[in-house]
Amino acid sequence: MSCKRFQIVFYISALLLLCGCTGHLVQEDSKEYVHISLFCDVDFWVPPKWETGEGSITGKITQKTNVVVDTNVPPQDADNQLRLMLANDELPDVISVTDEITINQLVTSGKVWKMEEFLEKYLPESHLLQDFPEDVKEGMIKRDGDWYAYPSHLSCGDVTKIWPPSSQCYQDMVDYGYNNGIIWNKRLLEELGLNVDSLKTEDQVLRAFQIALDKNKAGGQEEIIPLLVDGQSYQGSTLIFLRDTFGAEPVDETGAYTDFYLQPEMKDALQFLNRVLQRGYLRPECLTMSNAGIRDAMAEGRVLCFIGNTANFDMEPRDWETAGPILSSTGKHPVYGKEQTTSLGWINTFFSKSCEHPKELAQWLDYMTGNEGMLLWCYGEEGVYYEWEDGLVRLKDSWKEAERNSGKTGVGAWWMFANSAWERHVRAPYEKGSRDEADTQIRTAYGKAKETRIYDNSLLNFSLDEEMKGLESQIAEYKKSQVAKIILAADDAQFEKEYQNMLEELGEMGIQELDRKKDEAYQKNCQEYQSRIPKVN
Repeated sequence: MSCKRFQIVFYISALLLLCGCTGHLVQEDSKEYVHISLFCDVDFWVPPKWETGEGSITGKITQKTNVVVDTNVPPQDADNQLRLMLANDELPDVISVTDEITINQLVTSGKVWKMEEFLEKYLPESHLLQDFPEDVKEGMIKRDGDWYAYPSHLSCGDVTKIWPPSSQCYQDMVDYGYNNGIIWNKRLLEELGLNVDSLKTEDQVLRAFQIALDKNKAGGQEEIIPLLVDGQSYQGSTLIFLRDTFGAEPVDETGAYTDFYLQPEMKDALQFLNRVLQRGYLRPECLTMSNAGIRDAMAEGRVLCFIGNTANFDMEPRDWETAGPILSSTGKHPVYGKEQTTSLGWINTFFSKSCEHPKELAQWLDYMTGNEGMLLWCYGEEGVYYEWEDGLVRLKDSWKEAERNSGKTGVGAWWMFANSAWERHVRAPYEKGSRDEADTQIRTAYGKAKETRIYDNSLLNFSLDEEMKGLESQIAEYKKSQVAKIILAADDAQFEKEYQNMLEELGEMGIQELDRKKDEAYQKNCQEYQSRIPKVN
């Protein structure tokens, strides 16, 4: 949808209300506002209804930018819908995406702006042309061929020089923070006579699932769900954690780049998922659950163990605990590819060349990513949700509830512009015993574990030519479909057959040639940064 300018006067709004036709926006004055369209492929993101009243966060943003945002978050199949829009020249004005295939297609389409060109043309005084981290820009140029997108959740590299953490508790998140993990329900562990210190190895974890299943078979007041994974997002979180914790690295014994799916440790990760499905610890329908479904299941309190992205659902972290990694029965070290040289974030936001009001769009982007805008939408109203303490933001208890209901309040809602380094810079240290402390303990346990080996994932930020990007997209699509067949195999023989089918098909598709091109780029980065990924397993 292209930008549209609407002039909505009071008597028209009143007429619509009388007719029972309340639209996305009710405007009670005669001001003109520019509408911009925003598409996001994060299906569990809940944008707030855009209101223009003075008491709302969105209303204050509109007062500063003259912009109203119309959002589109498809509940499923978002990236295929966006690709269809791209093919039909119907791109939204703002495109916020996480899917690597979609990012590649947007970059090569010629239909989205290069950031510097966009800002220099429409808002040359933008702070982004002055303070956007240079290493992030260079990293995105390495990956995409130019700086095309605004990345969210920047956390390391130059951003920590611009916005250093205010205290050691936030520095721990910079050094060790990892959203993916395995967590255990404290109450259910106690009921089953288990403790987290005895749940460190693969065999111990599987035994705990069996104990829960046996209790269900024996009957009881509540049925325990032994294991829950990240629903329809499991390949982007659960499987990645299992891959890492069982020791898969993106290099072979010679130090050459090698696709994770060609590594034996990746087979171990797939086999773990297949095993828990075969034994009934994990139900197949869990693989297609939405994020909302995951949230609801976790809230019931019957889930013993969750493996996946612990930041993607609203949990009370003080009710959960973790031993960090799952130590593989092979004895291999857990590994963690963490961006250390530079961070390219999570959500990448692009801006369409077809937008009818690019100047207003540039002003809105500038405000949403600047200090004033981030303070407004991250933390809401001073005195209501936060106070200033020694020059830092001290969050009140009311903030967490507002942030939890960001779809209604607008507090913390705009994830695509989240700046993790800035947030850790302006916040006061959290208090002992707080949920923030418990959350940090969960999310740093994997990286802090003595067995875990951390390597610099920034070395894998590089660009490919269009032919190789196309091949990479085809291979990624194939992996998605084949992984489901592998882990849903009815027995070990079928698992092995489907796994070998994957290796053969990847070879026929040309994955070795793709790896060779990636290795050339990786080795160049190693020389430039005087660093490389060590082979520890």
